[in-house]
Amino acid sequence: MDAFISHSSRDAAIARPLERELEQMGLAVWLDDSEIRVGALLRDELQTSIAVCKALVLLWSANAQPSRWVAAEWLTAIHTDRPVLGCALDGTELPQCLSSTVFLDARRDADRLAERVARAIRASEGQHPAVAPVMRHASADLENAISMIAAGQEAVTNQLLREDTASAAELQATLDGVMGEARRVWPLDPVIVNLDGYHHKNAYLVRHWDAIQAGRAPADPLLTQAEQRFFETLSIDPYDPSALNGLGSVLINERELDAAEFFILAAIKAAAHQGMDSYPAAEHDLALVRRFKS
Repeated sequence: MDAFISHSSRDAAIARPLERELEQMGLAVWLDDSEIRVGALLRDELQTSIAVCKALVLLWSANAQPSRWVAAEWLTAIHTDRPVLGCALDGTELPQCLSSTVFLDARRDADRLAERVARAIRASEGQHPAVAPVMRHASADLENAISMIAAGQEAVTNQLLREDTASAAELQATLDGVMGEARRVWPLDPVIVNLDGYHHKNAYLVRHWDAIQAGRAPADPLLTQAEQRFFETLSIDPYDPSALNGLGSVLINERELDAAEFFILAAIKAAAHQGMDSYPAAEHDLALVRRFKS
Protein backbone atom coordinates (compact mmCIF):
# COMPACT_ATOMS: atom_id res chain seq x y z
CA MET A 1 0.00 0.00 0.00
CA ASP A 2 1.48 3.34 -1.04
CA ALA A 3 -0.82 5.76 0.75
CA PHE A 4 -3.77 6.06 3.08
CA ILE A 5 -5.90 9.15 2.45
CA SER A 6 -7.48 10.51 5.62
CA HIS A 7 -10.27 13.00 5.05
CA SER A 8 -13.62 14.28 6.21
CA SER A 9 -16.58 12.89 4.31
CA ARG A 10 -17.53 16.51 3.60
CA ASP A 11 -14.37 16.76 1.51
CA ALA A 12 -15.12 13.66 -0.57
CA ALA A 13 -15.46 15.82 -3.71
CA ILE A 14 -11.72 16.45 -3.45
CA ALA A 15 -10.64 13.12 -1.98
CA ARG A 16 -12.25 10.81 -4.51
CA PRO A 17 -10.84 12.44 -7.66
CA LEU A 18 -7.44 12.56 -5.94
CA GLU A 19 -7.69 8.83 -5.23
CA ARG A 20 -8.51 8.09 -8.89
CA GLU A 21 -5.67 10.22 -10.21
CA LEU A 22 -3.13 8.66 -7.85
CA GLU A 23 -4.22 5.18 -8.90
CA GLN A 24 -3.89 6.17 -12.55
CA MET A 25 -0.30 7.10 -11.71
CA GLY A 26 0.29 3.55 -10.50
CA LEU A 27 -0.06 4.10 -6.76
CA ALA A 28 -2.05 1.79 -4.47
CA VAL A 29 -4.30 3.99 -2.35
CA TRP A 30 -6.71 3.39 0.52
CA LEU A 31 -9.45 6.04 0.81
CA ASP A 32 -11.20 5.62 4.13
CA ASP A 33 -14.96 6.09 4.51
CA SER A 34 -15.18 5.31 8.23
CA GLU A 35 -16.77 8.65 9.05
CA ILE A 36 -19.84 7.96 6.92
CA ARG A 37 -20.24 4.35 8.01
CA VAL A 38 -21.88 3.03 11.13
CA GLY A 39 -19.07 1.18 12.85
CA ALA A 40 -15.98 1.36 15.02
CA LEU A 41 -13.67 4.34 15.17
CA LEU A 42 -10.46 2.41 14.54
CA ARG A 43 -11.06 -1.15 13.41
CA ASP A 44 -8.20 -3.66 13.28
CA GLU A 45 -8.46 -3.57 9.48
CA LEU A 46 -8.03 0.21 9.53
CA GLN A 47 -5.03 0.06 11.86
CA THR A 48 -3.37 -2.51 9.61
CA SER A 49 -4.03 -0.45 6.48
CA ILE A 50 -2.36 2.59 8.00
CA ALA A 51 0.54 0.54 9.38
CA VAL A 52 1.43 -0.99 6.01
CA CYS A 53 1.21 2.16 3.91
CA LYS A 54 4.25 4.26 3.02
CA ALA A 55 2.55 7.45 4.19
CA LEU A 56 -0.74 8.91 5.35
CA VAL A 57 -2.03 11.79 3.23
CA LEU A 58 -3.97 14.11 5.53
CA LEU A 59 -6.53 16.24 3.70
CA TRP A 60 -6.86 19.02 6.26
CA SER A 61 -9.71 21.50 6.38
CA ALA A 62 -12.32 23.11 8.61
CA ASN A 63 -14.30 19.90 8.04
CA ALA A 64 -11.44 17.62 9.07
CA GLN A 65 -10.40 19.58 12.15
CA PRO A 66 -13.29 18.44 14.43
CA SER A 67 -13.48 14.89 13.04
CA ARG A 68 -12.66 12.17 15.57
CA TRP A 69 -12.11 9.76 12.67
CA VAL A 70 -9.50 11.97 11.05
CA ALA A 71 -7.76 12.60 14.38
CA ALA A 72 -7.64 8.88 15.16
CA GLU A 73 -6.15 8.16 11.73
CA TRP A 74 -3.28 10.66 11.73
CA LEU A 75 -2.43 9.74 15.33
CA THR A 76 -2.41 6.08 14.30
CA ALA A 77 0.03 6.92 11.51
CA ILE A 78 2.38 8.58 13.99
CA HIS A 79 2.18 5.66 16.41
CA THR A 80 2.82 3.12 13.65
CA ASP A 81 5.86 5.17 12.54
CA ARG A 82 4.36 6.39 9.27
CA PRO A 83 4.96 9.92 7.93
CA VAL A 84 1.97 12.24 7.74
CA LEU A 85 1.79 14.32 4.54
CA GLY A 86 -0.44 17.30 5.25
CA CYS A 87 -2.47 18.75 2.40
CA ALA A 88 -4.30 21.96 3.29
CA LEU A 89 -7.66 22.35 1.56
CA ASP A 90 -8.37 25.75 3.14
CA GLY A 91 -6.81 28.13 5.64
CA THR A 92 -7.39 25.92 8.69
CA GLU A 93 -4.17 25.49 10.67
CA LEU A 94 -2.73 21.98 10.86
CA PRO A 95 -2.52 20.28 14.27
CA GLN A 96 0.26 22.01 16.18
CA CYS A 97 2.51 18.95 16.25
CA LEU A 98 2.41 18.85 12.42
CA SER A 99 2.64 22.59 11.86
CA SER A 100 6.39 22.68 11.21
CA THR A 101 6.31 19.94 8.59
CA VAL A 102 6.31 20.58 4.86
CA PHE A 103 2.78 20.38 3.54
CA LEU A 104 0.94 20.81 0.27
CA ASP A 105 -1.64 23.50 -0.42
CA ALA A 106 -4.57 22.30 -2.53
CA ARG A 107 -5.50 25.87 -3.41
CA ARG A 108 -2.03 26.78 -4.66
CA ASP A 109 -1.39 23.40 -6.29
CA ALA A 110 -4.92 22.76 -7.57
CA ASP A 111 -3.91 22.13 -11.19
CA ARG A 112 -1.14 19.67 -10.28
CA LEU A 113 -2.29 18.44 -6.87
CA ALA A 114 -2.26 14.71 -7.65
CA GLU A 115 1.16 14.98 -9.25
CA ARG A 116 2.60 16.77 -6.21
CA VAL A 117 0.95 14.35 -3.77
CA ALA A 118 2.29 11.38 -5.73
CA ARG A 119 5.79 12.86 -5.64
CA ALA A 120 5.52 13.41 -1.88
CA ILE A 121 4.30 9.83 -1.32
CA ARG A 122 7.16 8.34 -3.31
CA ALA A 123 9.70 10.55 -1.52
CA SER A 124 8.35 9.56 1.90
CA GLU A 125 9.33 5.89 1.70
CA GLY A 126 11.47 4.97 4.68
CA GLN A 127 10.83 8.25 6.48
CA HIS A 128 9.55 8.63 10.03
CA PRO A 129 6.89 11.00 11.37
CA ALA A 130 8.07 14.58 11.71
CA VAL A 131 6.61 16.06 14.90
CA ALA A 132 7.21 19.57 16.20
CA PRO A 133 8.81 19.74 19.66
CA VAL A 134 6.67 20.78 22.61
CA MET A 135 7.82 24.16 23.90
CA ARG A 136 6.09 24.85 27.19
CA HIS A 137 6.90 27.11 30.13
CA ALA A 138 5.18 26.50 33.45
CA SER A 139 5.08 29.08 36.22
CA ALA A 140 5.06 28.10 39.89
CA ASP A 141 1.36 29.00 40.08
CA LEU A 142 0.58 26.77 37.12
CA GLU A 143 2.53 23.84 38.55
CA ASN A 144 0.79 24.24 41.90
CA ALA A 145 -2.61 24.23 40.20
CA ILE A 146 -1.68 21.12 38.22
CA SER A 147 -0.57 19.29 41.36
CA MET A 148 -3.77 20.25 43.20
CA ILE A 149 -6.06 19.16 40.36
CA ALA A 150 -4.19 15.89 39.75
CA ALA A 151 -4.35 14.99 43.45
CA GLY A 152 -8.05 15.83 43.55
CA GLN A 153 -8.78 13.70 40.50
CA GLU A 154 -6.91 10.77 42.01
CA ALA A 155 -9.00 11.16 45.17
CA VAL A 156 -12.21 11.05 43.11
CA THR A 157 -11.25 7.81 41.38
CA ASN A 158 -10.10 6.27 44.68
CA GLN A 159 -13.51 6.96 46.23
CA LEU A 160 -15.23 5.43 43.22
CA LEU A 161 -13.11 2.31 43.53
CA ARG A 162 -14.21 2.11 47.15
CA GLU A 163 -17.82 2.32 45.92
CA ASP A 164 -18.25 5.57 47.86
CA THR A 165 -20.03 7.49 45.10
CA ALA A 166 -21.33 10.15 47.51
CA SER A 167 -17.80 11.16 48.58
CA ALA A 168 -16.63 10.99 44.96
CA ALA A 169 -19.45 13.31 43.89
CA GLU A 170 -18.59 15.75 46.69
CA LEU A 171 -14.93 15.83 45.68
CA GLN A 172 -15.85 16.21 42.01
CA ALA A 173 -18.09 19.16 42.80
CA THR A 174 -15.21 20.84 44.67
CA LEU A 175 -12.95 20.31 41.67
CA ASP A 176 -15.48 21.95 39.33
CA GLY A 177 -14.50 25.38 40.59
CA VAL A 178 -10.78 24.65 40.68
CA MET A 179 -10.80 23.25 37.15
CA GLY A 180 -12.93 26.10 35.87
CA GLU A 181 -10.48 28.67 37.26
CA ALA A 182 -7.53 26.79 35.73
CA ARG A 183 -9.26 26.77 32.34
CA ARG A 184 -9.83 30.52 32.64
CA VAL A 185 -6.25 31.38 33.62
CA TRP A 186 -4.35 28.85 31.45
CA PRO A 187 -6.78 27.91 28.63
CA LEU A 188 -4.04 26.84 26.20
CA ASP A 189 -1.68 24.95 28.48
CA PRO A 190 -1.62 21.31 27.29
CA VAL A 191 -1.42 19.86 30.80
CA ILE A 192 -4.48 21.86 31.86
CA VAL A 193 -6.28 20.75 28.69
CA ASN A 194 -5.40 17.14 29.49
CA LEU A 195 -6.56 17.47 33.10
CA ASP A 196 -9.80 18.96 31.80
CA GLY A 197 -10.27 15.80 29.76
CA TYR A 198 -9.90 13.74 32.93
CA HIS A 199 -12.27 16.11 34.75
CA HIS A 200 -15.01 15.45 32.19
CA LYS A 201 -14.28 11.71 32.27
CA ASN A 202 -14.51 11.63 36.06
CA ALA A 203 -17.74 13.60 35.98
CA TYR A 204 -19.12 10.92 33.68
CA LEU A 205 -17.95 8.15 36.01
CA VAL A 206 -19.50 9.83 39.04
CA ARG A 207 -22.79 10.40 37.24
CA HIS A 208 -23.12 6.88 35.83
CA TRP A 209 -21.05 4.67 38.15
CA ASP A 210 -23.79 2.14 38.91
CA ALA A 211 -24.73 1.78 35.24
CA ILE A 212 -21.07 1.40 34.24
CA GLN A 213 -20.52 -1.35 36.79
CA ALA A 214 -23.58 -3.12 35.42
CA GLY A 215 -22.12 -3.03 31.91
CA ARG A 216 -24.59 -0.42 30.71
CA ALA A 217 -22.43 2.68 30.29
CA PRO A 218 -24.74 5.25 28.68
CA ALA A 219 -23.96 7.82 26.01
CA ASP A 220 -23.36 11.24 27.50
CA PRO A 221 -21.94 14.55 26.16
CA LEU A 222 -19.39 14.40 28.99
CA LEU A 223 -17.61 11.56 27.19
CA THR A 224 -17.56 13.49 23.93
CA GLN A 225 -16.12 16.51 25.71
CA ALA A 226 -13.46 14.39 27.41
CA GLU A 227 -12.51 12.77 24.10
CA GLN A 228 -12.19 16.18 22.43
CA ARG A 229 -9.89 17.45 25.18
CA PHE A 230 -7.62 14.42 24.90
CA PHE A 231 -7.45 14.80 21.11
CA GLU A 232 -6.60 18.48 21.63
CA THR A 233 -3.73 17.57 23.96
CA LEU A 234 -2.45 15.00 21.48
CA SER A 235 -2.53 17.55 18.67
CA ILE A 236 0.19 19.34 20.63
CA ASP A 237 2.09 16.29 21.89
CA PRO A 238 1.02 13.02 20.24
CA TYR A 239 3.34 11.09 22.58
CA ASP A 240 1.77 12.29 25.85
CA PRO A 241 1.18 9.03 27.80
CA SER A 242 -1.51 10.51 30.05
CA ALA A 243 -3.54 11.89 27.14
CA LEU A 244 -3.16 8.65 25.17
CA ASN A 245 -4.41 6.58 28.09
CA GLY A 246 -7.12 9.11 28.92
CA LEU A 247 -8.39 8.79 25.36
CA GLY A 248 -8.24 5.02 25.61
CA SER A 249 -10.23 5.02 28.85
CA VAL A 250 -12.93 7.19 27.29
CA LEU A 251 -13.11 4.87 24.29
CA ILE A 252 -13.72 1.90 26.59
CA ASN A 253 -16.89 3.56 27.84
CA GLU A 254 -17.82 4.39 24.25
CA ARG A 255 -17.40 0.67 23.44
CA GLU A 256 -14.70 1.47 20.87
CA LEU A 257 -12.53 -1.40 22.04
CA ASP A 258 -10.14 -1.70 19.07
CA ALA A 259 -9.37 2.02 19.25
CA ALA A 260 -9.11 1.88 23.05
CA GLU A 261 -6.60 -0.96 22.89
CA PHE A 262 -4.50 0.84 20.28
CA PHE A 263 -4.21 4.09 22.23
CA ILE A 264 -3.63 2.39 25.59
CA LEU A 265 -0.80 0.35 24.06
CA ALA A 266 0.58 3.59 22.61
CA ALA A 267 0.41 5.13 26.10
CA ILE A 268 2.39 2.25 27.62
CA LYS A 269 5.02 2.47 24.88
CA ALA A 270 5.29 6.26 25.17
CA ALA A 271 5.63 5.99 28.96
CA ALA A 272 8.47 3.49 28.56
CA HIS A 273 10.24 5.78 26.10
CA GLN A 274 10.00 8.57 28.67
CA GLY A 275 11.73 6.42 31.28
CA MET A 276 8.72 5.24 33.26
CA ASP A 277 9.28 1.73 34.63
CA SER A 278 5.57 0.99 34.43
CA TYR A 279 2.21 2.64 33.85
CA PRO A 280 -0.20 0.81 36.17
CA ALA A 281 -3.33 2.75 35.16
CA ALA A 282 -2.75 1.99 31.48
CA GLU A 283 -1.91 -1.64 32.19
CA HIS A 284 -5.14 -1.98 34.18
CA ASP A 285 -7.14 -0.41 31.32
CA LEU A 286 -5.44 -2.68 28.77
CA ALA A 287 -6.36 -5.77 30.78
CA LEU A 288 -9.94 -4.51 30.98
CA VAL A 289 -10.15 -3.98 27.21
CA ARG A 290 -8.74 -7.42 26.46
CA ARG A 291 -11.15 -9.04 28.91
CA PHE A 292 -14.08 -7.33 27.19
CA LYS A 293 -12.77 -8.26 23.72
CA SER A 294 -12.34 -11.90 24.65
